[in-house]
Amino acid sequence: MRNQLLIVCLTLAGYFATAQDNTTDSSFTASAMHNAVTNYHHYTDKQSRLFNGIEFFGYSPKIEGIPYYLENTWQRGQIVYDGIFYDTVQMMYDIVKDRVVILHFNNFFRLSLFSEKVKSFSLMGHQFVRIERDSTNRQSLATGFYDQLYKGPTSVLAKRSKFIEETVKEVLERKFVEQYHYYVFKDGNYHIVRTKKGLYSLLKDHSREIRQHLKKNKIKFRKDKENAILQAAIHYDSLKN
Repeated sequence: MRNQLLIVCLTLAGYFATAQDNTTDSSFTASAMHNAVTNYHHYTDKQSRLFNGIEFFGYSPKIEGIPYYLENTWQRGQIVYDGIFYDTVQMMYDIVKDRVVILHFNNFFRLSLFSEKVKSFSLMGHQFVRIERDSTNRQSLATGFYDQLYKGPTSVLAKRSKFIEETVKEVLERKFVEQYHYYVFKDGNYHIVRTKKGLYSLLKDHSREIRQHLKKNKIKFRKDKENAILQAAIHYDSLKN
């Protein structure tokens, strides 16, 4: 282990020295930094702080549907865990229990990461951030992971979740049911948006322009709620700036 750490230190030193000699070449420096980090994770391998969680056993195969976000298979993503950035991690996002599940380095065990150590993660083109509830603000969001749809003065977040619905017929039937909630940042707080009327009321100082914008682009709130809220917020900020 000591020999591995020595190799790591020498590798990092070599990359950083090369990068410093080429300070005018930002792309070269970025490449050197990336290679240094990659080598670090390679040499620490099984000792990596990423593989620190609880074994994940999943759900009963008798439950209809899937408990994860979008896919039921491993997807390559990025994550900031315990203060360290990791690239190309095999992961899934369990939106029933709001936790990130990764594949262990032995390619067999599945680990549920400690959510409080996950700062953010990127999966299938979506950027998720962890928000901690502010106990001093009654309007603050509940603690959990939120999909950051738009980051701006009027930011938009989506809370992705599922629950297990049980129906008793001749036998007990169980299935995963999806539910999404959307939040728009306005006047210092995030506000939940459930209806078109609620959206226009929240952005009332430019509601007429937003209506025209959505109509022009043929975006209907009832059929495409997520995109309607997203485009409304983006257009609202363009009008304010």
